[in-house]
Amino acid sequence: MRLIPEDRVQRWLAVGNLVNMAGTGAALSTLVVFLARAKHLELSQAAALLSVSGLIGVLGAVPLGQLSDRYGPRSVAIGTELTCAAATCALLLAWDVWVCALALTVKHLATSGNTAARATLMGKLVPPERRTALRAYQRSVTNVGFALGALGAGPALASGSTTALYALLAADAVTFCLSAFATARLPQVSRGAHRRRLAADALSDRGYLSMAVLNAAHTLNRAIVSIGVPLWVVYGSPLPHWAVSAAMMLNTSIIVVLQVPLSKQAEDIRGSRRALLIAGLCTAVGCGMFAVGGILSTAAVWPLFVVACLALAFGEILGAAAGWTLSYDLAPDDMLGQYQGVWQLVADGSSKAAGPAVIGWAVAAGALGWSALAAGFTAVSVVSPAAAGWASTRTRRHRAARRAEPWEV
Repeated sequence: MRLIPEDRVQRWLAVGNLVNMAGTGAALSTLVVFLARAKHLELSQAAALLSVSGLIGVLGAVPLGQLSDRYGPRSVAIGTELTCAAATCALLLAWDVWVCALALTVKHLATSGNTAARATLMGKLVPPERRTALRAYQRSVTNVGFALGALGAGPALASGSTTALYALLAADAVTFCLSAFATARLPQVSRGAHRRRLAADALSDRGYLSMAVLNAAHTLNRAIVSIGVPLWVVYGSPLPHWAVSAAMMLNTSIIVVLQVPLSKQAEDIRGSRRALLIAGLCTAVGCGMFAVGGILSTAAVWPLFVVACLALAFGEILGAAAGWTLSYDLAPDDMLGQYQGVWQLVADGSSKAAGPAVIGWAVAAGALGWSALAAGFTAVSVVSPAAAGWASTRTRRHRAARRAEPWEV
């Protein structure tokens, strides 16, 4: 795929994604500080608010994903983006902790629903064989936008100015509106089936659910990068603290450059099975390097640290690509929103609920903890290809049975 797509639809998708993630990168970099300085909350209160509202927020993926089937994913995406803008404005005007909590919860619910709606929209804007390539390109754009936003937030944080913090959050609200404008420039796509029962079809599809759970295990790779690497560098290794920034820059750069070409390895079920095997083994190698690196000298740790970062980046790229393909190919086209919502709920719920606890335990346990993680990812990588093949067969049967049933009206 070209650096700037020739297709108008893909360009508008990229513009909306870039602007939205730039605002998100700036906001996430400053949100805790904003709550503490501008809203005068205790740091523990601010952290608790973000954690609880984030966990509640993942629940928005299922109902809003199902609404994408009923009213169309473009309409739901625009609505959730404008809701995020309104919730951010409410946070700016909040006068106590409860208003902050309500605004953050609404924003996280809308963000989760927006992710499901946009995934559904991308799945319907292009033919099935181009879905993974499109998601890969958009993910590269996501990383660029997030990095630009986080970089732009640096001067505001360094200034210590409360006004600058307000300006950053206001800019985040504006980016949601701009993203909604870009989404409105996309064409309407077909609506899906109207089901009254919430996620009943996806939740009864054991093949799909099984792969959603395995995919959630693979997505813990991201928690290792965002939580495990910083904690290991600071508390479990002799490396200087700036190695955390170096690792994040390396990870982002690799994903931006290689996500699109490497995603071609997982454009169908067969390729996805192979990609999941390699992804799990790469993540296991990264964990193994951390297990060994904690007992070595600084000079000896650096090469292992670089290998670990590279392995984690490749594992993240291949695991994400396989997950996109499976989330689409194992789902009925007329219920894509519902299925995408369930897929996202399982992935985000596990990473936000279990990710910090699992990674924190591994860091605290030292070499034993990292070795256990390496063994766990090895097991997941071995099980995933067979499970994907079984899920593919079972889902086809499940889909055929559903077609024989009358639609609820």
